[in-house]
Formats: sequence, C-alpha cells, structure tokens
Amino acid sequence: MAETVLGVGTSHSPMVSMDGTDWLAWGRHSDHQHPMLYTEDGLRLSYEEQLSRVAGTFDEHITHDAVVAGAARVHSAVDALHRAVADARLDVLVIVGDDQGEHLLADNLPPFLIYWGDTMPNASVDGLGPGTPEIVRRFMGGYHEEGPERSYPVDAALASHLIEFALDHDFDVASSNELPNVERRMGHAFAFPLRRITRAAIPIVPVMINTYNPPTQPRANRCLAFGRMLGDAIAAYGSDARVGVLASGGLSHFIVLEDIDRRVLEAFGRGDLEALCRIPEATYVAGTSEIKNWITAAAACGDASFELIDYIPGYRTPAGTGTGLAFALWR
Repeated sequence: MAETVLGVGTSHSPMVSMDGTDWLAWGRHSDHQHPMLYTEDGLRLSYEEQLSRVAGTFDEHITHDAVVAGAARVHSAVDALHRAVADARLDVLVIVGDDQGEHLLADNLPPFLIYWGDTMPNASVDGLGPGTPEIVRRFMGGYHEEGPERSYPVDAALASHLIEFALDHDFDVASSNELPNVERRMGHAFAFPLRRITRAAIPIVPVMINTYNPPTQPRANRCLAFGRMLGDAIAAYGSDARVGVLASGGLSHFIVLEDIDRRVLEAFGRGDLEALCRIPEATYVAGTSEIKNWITAAAACGDASFELIDYIPGYRTPAGTGTGLAFALWR
C-alpha cells in the first residue's frame, strides 16, 4: 500500500521569492490600493483606514535591517523544505493549493477539484507582457519558468484513484484533465512548490480548493474531513509509492494577523485540528483563507508530528500589511 511519508507546509507569497529590500517596494506597489485588506473579524478596510488603526505600530518591522533579516530567514526555511523533500525520496507529491480566479472561475466554481491530466503546463517568465513592472518580473521567477514553458508530470493513476475514493466516501469532488485557462497555465499555488521546493520533476497530483471566492468556499471543518479522506485514500492505493502531501499558501494576509498565525501553528503543534475549525469563518477570508490548505494537508498526514521550520511575520508597509510567512513539516 502507498504510504504518506512527508507533509510540507509552505507560504507561496511573492515575498518568498524576493530580497528583503523588495518587500518594501512590493508593499508600495501593491498594498496602497489593495482591495482585500481584512481584519481578524472579517472587516474590510482601505489601506488608509488600516494605517490609521495601527499608527506607528509596525515601524520597527519595516526598517531595512528588519526586512533583509526576514528575507534571509525565509530563504533558509525554503532551503530546509527542499532538503526534506529531496531526502524523503518521494514517488509522488500531492499538492493542496487554492485557485485565485486562474482556473476555478465564476461559471464553474467547485469547492474541491482534483486534476488528473497526464501533465500540467507552466508558463515562462518570457511570456510576461512588455508593460510588466520590473519588480513583478523579478519575483515571477518563483512561479514561472526562467526559460521555455515546461510541462510537469502528473500521477494520473493516483489522481484517478483519489477521485474514485472521494466519490465512494461522500465527497462529490470535481475533476479536470486539462486547464481551461490555457494562457494562464499552472496556477501559482502549484507552480511555486515545483519551482522553489521540489526543484525536480517529481510527479504531482494537484488538488485545488476554492478557499478564496464566494459562494462555494468549503468551511474549515469540511477541509478537515476532506484531508482525512485524502489520507485514507492514499493509504488504500494499491502501490508501494512513497507519497508526500504539500500545503501551498498562507498564513494570514494581506493584513498580517500574528495572533491568528501563532494560534494556528500552536494547534498544528498539538495535533488539535478541531481547534482550527473553531476559528470563525469570517477570519478565513482573502489570503488568510489559505490556512485551509494547511488544515487539509495536516489531516491527510494523520498522526505525523509537526515541525515548525520558521514563522516570519512578513510586514511590508506601516499599515501592517504583508504575509504571515510559515514553513513546516509533518513527519
């Protein structure tokens, strides 16, 4: 039978593929007009409203030295995840990631989708338009290929098994064997771990969760159940494959909610996944909803022990916007 031998949790923010000095530039470029700034209670604010709430609270976190040190910790953590994946000698990696209007669109927006095509294509940085800002070009190398477009192998047999198992166990999961948005290619939640974590052509199974877009966002308790089902499905697969499960995304953003992030990480450390279902759904909005990818992956890993590699509150503006950058393993 197949065995889940490793779980991985990784943020996939553009900040992960930037130098620290670019963190502040990215904040100026993206956050002042950001449409998705939400508080812990789900209150949506403008940048100016958020800035007035926090007035100087985060100034020490956005100095040159602070952001350079933060980025160095991020790059060290990514390297640690890469080594763990390489050492695990995986036969296949199940990637649990969200979709942000890349392929799950308003005309077809399932809560869960398993991709079972033979390959999944990734775009090239060279395909970015001539008007693309230079700072965007710099971090897109963390998602897109720095060369020709590339197709990554998918373990279609395992993917098909997961679909069948889900249907047999009360999950009416959606499926697709091709990407509807052919110009967009692979979504960022899947491209990032392939570009930065695996760095090799390990066959994958992409599992898309609609954490972002109403009205079909699965609730945290449903993600927990879905993850447990995935773990059971992997164990029931008639193969001796060494399987990894990776959660792509999170933690809190685009306002950094350190208290929520630490509460989430502590719950993973205790193995208390039910505690994550008691966090109000109003908190799981915008980028913070990607914590549900971690809930799913943790549940798929069963009783594996949680190891936090690092957590860096990635502030990039005086308003406390940015990303809670987290990197962890289950083994």
